[in-house]
Amino acid sequence: MSDDKRYQVFVSSTYLDLRDERRAVVETLLEVDALPAGMELFPATDDDAWTLIESVISDSDYYLLIVGGKYGSIDPELDISYTEREYDAAAKLGKPVMAFLHGQPDKLTVESSETDPAMRDKLAAFRKKVEGAKHVKYWTGAEDLAGKVARTWVQFIKRYPAVGWIRADQAASRETLEALAGARTENERLRASLERVRVEAPQGAEGLAQGSNKVEIPITASGRWTAKEYAWNDINAYMSVEISWDRIFGYLGLSMMQEAEASRLREDLIAVVAQDHWIDIQDAFNERVEKFTGDLEDPAATEVDSHGPDVAIDNEHFQNILLQFRALGLIQHSERKHAIQDKGEYWSLTPYGQTRLDEIRALKVGESDLWSDDVDEEGADGEGHDLAEADVQVDDKG
Repeated sequence: MSDDKRYQVFVSSTYLDLRDERRAVVETLLEVDALPAGMELFPATDDDAWTLIESVISDSDYYLLIVGGKYGSIDPELDISYTEREYDAAAKLGKPVMAFLHGQPDKLTVESSETDPAMRDKLAAFRKKVEGAKHVKYWTGAEDLAGKVARTWVQFIKRYPAVGWIRADQAASRETLEALAGARTENERLRASLERVRVEAPQGAEGLAQGSNKVEIPITASGRWTAKEYAWNDINAYMSVEISWDRIFGYLGLSMMQEAEASRLREDLIAVVAQDHWIDIQDAFNERVEKFTGDLEDPAATEVDSHGPDVAIDNEHFQNILLQFRALGLIQHSERKHAIQDKGEYWSLTPYGQTRLDEIRALKVGESDLWSDDVDEEGADGEGHDLAEADVQVDDKG
């Protein structure tokens, strides 16, 4: 086997739920001078879809399978997923198979798992088939997967030698020279494509709400009141506020420059909502108190807790905001290791998210104030009202 050989590897998996994992594997293969191939890397063609897939697998030296928590789109001809059909084709063609299965599929998020019982059964059967036929490795995250692919690669190509590509100056024919030149061009295109992905929104993101678009967030303002003949009583006011996606991301993104636990991000969201809408929140709460105490003998004697209302946002709306930012390619689950007893959910910025945060927060020419969205450095809302009174509260019950 020549050390100058370059091998083509067909990367097979479901796509939408394993986008980050595929990207990590492709980057790893490029780093070891392999040529990754997968159907999302090829242009549209008039050929029959399966004919094209099978021809690319046939032209590849190795087949690399990634299985997460999704079974994938079903091929109507065989009633199995395209991923499983690709695996069967590779096995039938005698391609050396590297199989990487998620080691903790029961801990994956709902979005990354099959919810349909029939699809779960098909996925379980597929995993069992692969485990029974191949020596598999298990992974739990994109970084872990990339490391295991890198460690497996060297020994795998030694154990299963393949034809591969050789350098142009070692080729004896014009056909070989042309083929190698094409492979190098494709390799360069893939590298450029990966670099663009790091700083660009994912495909389809242009159809999602973002930027200056506003989202309506229901909130609860809670406080206490009392009167001469009453003890302290709790009271809640319910309202909705509107805030732009850029405003939210520009505030929460600072906490995720390293990583941030979900509860901290929820407090940040409540803080920016309270900061931007404190006067409206106070008015809604006071209106609620007045309505509740209007029938008292002496409503003027009503006293409201001086620290002002607490602000809460229910967990469902908070999680929807995180999911929106993930769909926009701005944030991802953090891959940093934590203690076993730490059950927190940690988020961090993607490379694109960091680029977007820089665009939002960086000062433009002629600007001297820190980014504040009409809130001055004294902590007032532009009308002289003090925002320091605002308290935040995390309400898991909604």
